[in-house]
Amino acid sequence: MKNLILFILSFVTFTTFASARTFKAIVRTESNAAKEAMVELEDLISETSFDGKHFKIVKGKSDEAIAFDASEELVFKAATTYYHLTIARNYFINKVKSDFVSKTEKMVIRIEHTNQFSELGHHANDNLDPQFNNALTVPAGVGLASRGVVPWGSEIWFRPQKKINIKDLNTNNLGSQQFKVLMRDFRNQIHMQSLQKFMLGVATVLVSGSSRSNPFSLDSLMRTAGSSLVMEFGYQFIDPITKATSRKWYWLDTAMIPEIIYHEYSHAALSDHLVLSHSTAIIEGMADFFAGQISGSPQLAKHIKKYNTFNGKNAKKKQDYAIQFEMSDYANTDFVFGMLWEIKNILGEEKGEAFMFDLRKRLTTNSTIRGELIDGLLQTCDSVCDQPFIDKIRILKALNLRGI
Repeated sequence: MKNLILFILSFVTFTTFASARTFKAIVRTESNAAKEAMVELEDLISETSFDGKHFKIVKGKSDEAIAFDASEELVFKAATTYYHLTIARNYFINKVKSDFVSKTEKMVIRIEHTNQFSELGHHANDNLDPQFNNALTVPAGVGLASRGVVPWGSEIWFRPQKKINIKDLNTNNLGSQQFKVLMRDFRNQIHMQSLQKFMLGVATVLVSGSSRSNPFSLDSLMRTAGSSLVMEFGYQFIDPITKATSRKWYWLDTAMIPEIIYHEYSHAALSDHLVLSHSTAIIEGMADFFAGQISGSPQLAKHIKKYNTFNGKNAKKKQDYAIQFEMSDYANTDFVFGMLWEIKNILGEEKGEAFMFDLRKRLTTNSTIRGELIDGLLQTCDSVCDQPFIDKIRILKALNLRGI
């Protein structure tokens, strides 16, 4: 009887502990839609908080893991973050066999954290430009003993969302600029064609003395002039029209979007070669690529409007190279992501994935697209490709079609 009672008690304890590991989180469906679902969290070492073997989820500057009995919203966010970080870690260990990731120490993950990062002080002063609507992977630091700042390991910070009016955002909208350039060229072409058509019609009328059987009749000439006026109106008023028809508010809850979580963890996983110092096209494009691989989709941060109002990224978006892509202000464009994704497809899924992981060894954070990235692609092909000569021709052809 005594043994039976102990068995029952141990079973009840085990059941209670196991159920405590199941939480509501945001997940992706097979069609890449976002939904809420119950998930089981792996490797938790605490029965009361989000403290695990590999990740500890804390709020803000706290060093204490978020408790399971915290507010429903905070637990939801902590569970979503922990769940997708575990998926990302398992990918790098099991799929691409990253020895660096397998040996990485437990990471502190901060959600609802508004402080800027300080290389010396870890957390910048609370009054220094609080951060919202973004995420950041920070490198380990030695601290500052004279100020009581202890050393810290590599961390990921997820900012809280904040509703901001679009007009208050300071952005460099490269897509809009490129569209306006295309509109200007098209408008000039239309004007030239209209002028030529108009002058030819007038000359024909003058020579024939009649416009009755003339294809360049007065009505036709008026329509030509009208088309030109409509095009000019559209070009001159494209900014106010766009402003009137586009959304007015922006927010981004990065801790609730799986691909952003994958992106940030990819920064940490690739930091054995791509040092976490600043944002560049290479470091962001590589993190985007592996975020897409982990999620199994060329689309990042799409179809999740409750937590995200920005357009996300799409590797299949067709873009030609522009020199601006090399600048930090445009580091987060889709270009490098799309280029790497296309090359992966050329080489095949399995070979392409291994190719890109090997590529990181030939790049640095400061590498440029037209310089080190192209050289790195070709060098990696020499090392990894089954048919280097043929595959390099295919890669160069793809790059050429993108304007490189």
